Amino acid sequence: MSATDSSPKSTADKGAALARPSWFWGGLVLLAAGLALHVPMYFAMHGGKARMGTDMGSDGSGAAGTAMTVGMVLVGLGLALSLAGLVGRVPAPAARTERYRVVSEPQAGLTAAHVRLITALSLALVVDVMKPATLAFILPGMKSEYGLTQGQVSVLPVVALTGTVVGSLAWGRLGDRVGRRATVLMSCLVFAATTVCAVMPTFEWNLVMCFLMGAGAGGLIPIAYAMAAESLPPRHRGLVMVLQAGLATVIAYFATSGLALLLIPHFGWRTMWFAHVPFVGLLLLLNRWLPESPRFLAETGRMAEARAVGATYGMVLVVEPALPAGPPTPGVPTAEDPAGSGAAAGWTALFGPRWLRRTTVVGGYALAWGLINWGYMTFLPTLLKDASVAGTSPGALLFLSSLLAIPATLLVAVCYTRWSSRKAMVLYGMLTVAALGLLAVTDMRGGRVLTIGLLALLITGTTGIVAMLAPYAAEIYPTGMRAVGSGLTAACTKAGGMFGPPALAALIAQHSGGRLVALTVALPMAAATAALALYGEETAGRDLEEDDEPSGAAAGVPAL
Repeated sequence: MSATDSSPKSTADKGAALARPSWFWGGLVLLAAGLALHVPMYFAMHGGKARMGTDMGSDGSGAAGTAMTVGMVLVGLGLALSLAGLVGRVPAPAARTERYRVVSEPQAGLTAAHVRLITALSLALVVDVMKPATLAFILPGMKSEYGLTQGQVSVLPVVALTGTVVGSLAWGRLGDRVGRRATVLMSCLVFAATTVCAVMPTFEWNLVMCFLMGAGAGGLIPIAYAMAAESLPPRHRGLVMVLQAGLATVIAYFATSGLALLLIPHFGWRTMWFAHVPFVGLLLLLNRWLPESPRFLAETGRMAEARAVGATYGMVLVVEPALPAGPPTPGVPTAEDPAGSGAAAGWTALFGPRWLRRTTVVGGYALAWGLINWGYMTFLPTLLKDASVAGTSPGALLFLSSLLAIPATLLVAVCYTRWSSRKAMVLYGMLTVAALGLLAVTDMRGGRVLTIGLLALLITGTTGIVAMLAPYAAEIYPTGMRAVGSGLTAACTKAGGMFGPPALAALIAQHSGGRLVALTVALPMAAATAALALYGEETAGRDLEEDDEPSGAAAGVPAL
């Protein structure tokens, strides 16, 4: 065995190694210290209830302001150092005459390595969903503190979700360049650094930091699912990914609404940003549970690592017959382009003739969901408060509804994997449309029990959609463009928040009640669901490698 072909154990460990460990951990210490130095500023605001810009004077705010300045410097230095510690030489596919693939053994099951990976990725998904879900609970407090109108405060979700769109696109592209693992950890670092928005002094600074926070969080979902799809065995891939997506979404909304119920009345709306730090910190500490995807390792020529990491997942590295020579063609592997992703590394291929229909259908479905989730759901606490449902607080109503939605989320995984991925997505789209229609009919004034039931149905539909959407996007694109394709889909889910909140805010200002708002967001979902029913691709029971391999590839290729 050569020096590059080290033992499986040591090479597998290398798949989870940091490029410069001392830089990464040293930067993380500086980052944590910088965040801690922002705490005095928060407490100088009397528990977050005072206006930072006007109520801070002779109560020690000068010392707190100095601590904040030093903290910002440490956060910036720590972030830069940790990011540099993550990325070494950027790998690139090399021209070669054979094509290497990592495939699961026929009877491969879940291993301890899979369990660790699923745990870490689930935590990443919770962090991703908690950020935009928090917006719904901080808007009332922010509106009151800064004296803003409904239209003015609606700018915050637009800016924050624009950041997530940018992040999903950027991190998705980066995931196909520097790797899935490094991209997830980089996204976490940026997200952690930007939690300092909890102590920003003005509404304008809140907008800046929320954009940056969204850009950080936006990379978690697309890369997490690309990583899961490439590491899980076929027998369990769909079930695990859909359960992971659905439960992580419900748990994130459950945790966010629960934290809002517990923290905001006592500590103010700003504390909701600091509440994210423990989740991100835990994920960074568990970074070794996220080894690089074996398929990405093979894609970039790191064969020894791909073989060793794949072995921990019950996978083997195989070599196929010689690839044809010729110019790159999207989706067709050649000696010059073994990934088969095309010269533009995915972006042009996404909208090329082979992938255009898939990209359009899944993107439209994601966009319609985003309009509901980041538009309608953002203003749902306000609509519930205006409806005065049996004197119950909006937080309590949403908390109970989220709890009721958990069992139904388990069913979506069975539908997706045992029935049909396409039909299951159509079914949950129809449930969402039905819930919105009934909420429009009752105008959320049908009583506490009925309102909770309809909200639970809505949350069931929307969480079911997002539970299937990201795994579906990861399954319909090949390895060479899986991250960028997943990133585009994730960007579409957030894009509804760019124009949804101001449009819905205008509707709320002009029309009392939530009837028109519910109908407005229901129509695009109805159209997207119909398009999916007619033109969507079926992925249930299909090999993940189907789109990666050239037609007529020989079976029984030898393992390396």
